[in-house]
Amino acid sequence: MTIRRFVVALVGMSVLLGGGPPAPSAQEMTEQFIPVGQSPGLSGKYTVIGKLQSVNAREQICSVASAVGIVNAKITERTKIWLDRSLLRQPNVKGTIADLKPGLTVEVKPEGHQSGAPSGPAEWIKVQVAASP
Repeated sequence: MTIRRFVVALVGMSVLLGGGPPAPSAQEMTEQFIPVGQSPGLSGKYTVIGKLQSVNAREQICSVASAVGIVNAKITERTKIWLDRSLLRQPNVKGTIADLKPGLTVEVKPEGHQSGAPSGPAEWIKVQVAASP
C-alpha cells in the first residue's frame, strides 16, 4: 500500500469513526419491541402511561389520562408510533396516528430525557393492542 492510500484510508476511517452523528443506543434501536410499561430505566420515570382520552389529528395532539392527570403530547414528523401487540403474542409493528384511538392504553416518551408529564413533542408513543374477547 502506498503512503497516499494509507493516508486516505486513515482519514476516511477517522471521519467514519468520529465525525458522523452519534450512533443510537441499543435501547433506542430495540425500543419498538419492548411492551408498554416495561422499558428499562424509562417506563414510569421518563414516560407517561395511561388511557388515551382524545386525539386531534388536525393539530397533531393527543391527551392521555395518567396518574399525574391529563397530559398532552404533540405528535411531530419525528414521533414514532408503535403498536404493542405482545398481548396478542405477535411482534410489535409501526403504527400511525390513525392507530391512536380513545380508550387504548398508551405509553408516551417526551423528546429528550425530561421526567414527568410530556409538555411538548413526543419522541415515541406505544399503543397497547388488546386481545379480542
